[in-house]
Amino acid sequence: MEELSNQDKQLLRILQNNARFDITDLTERLNMSRTSVYDRIKKLEKEGYIKNYVALVDNKKVGLNFTVIVNVSLHSQQQEVTEHFAKEIVKLDEVMEAFITGGIVDCVLKVVVKDVEEYNNFIAQKLSVIPSISKIQSSFVMQYVKQSTELFF
Repeated sequence: MEELSNQDKQLLRILQNNARFDITDLTERLNMSRTSVYDRIKKLEKEGYIKNYVALVDNKKVGLNFTVIVNVSLHSQQQEVTEHFAKEIVKLDEVMEAFITGGIVDCVLKVVVKDVEEYNNFIAQKLSVIPSISKIQSSFVMQYVKQSTELFF
């Protein structure tokens, strides 16, 4: 992939903030024609800079009030163990984000559920039954300080 132009970077910044763009607004802000803006967007999509367009839903408005950061240790760091664990984790709807990590724990999960009872059921019936897990530690989110999907470059 080639280096992004300043206009491509500016376009990506705008779309990160609001993907429901008004083409007239974009043409004015970028000082480009409609065709050029559309062509650049299609190019950025094709090259994988834009992965998807989504609506960010407020979890509390839909009744998912309980967010937990879960640190998971595996009994082994062998590739096949890690890969099996990852395949199992992606099946769990409650897991919003999952990171295989280096350091003290092997995986960090962001889990969003209705309440502590639902979280307890998630641990007992879904997470702890994955055979490669040796330890689970939970931290309950008390307050969101910063929540963003926007990359700065």
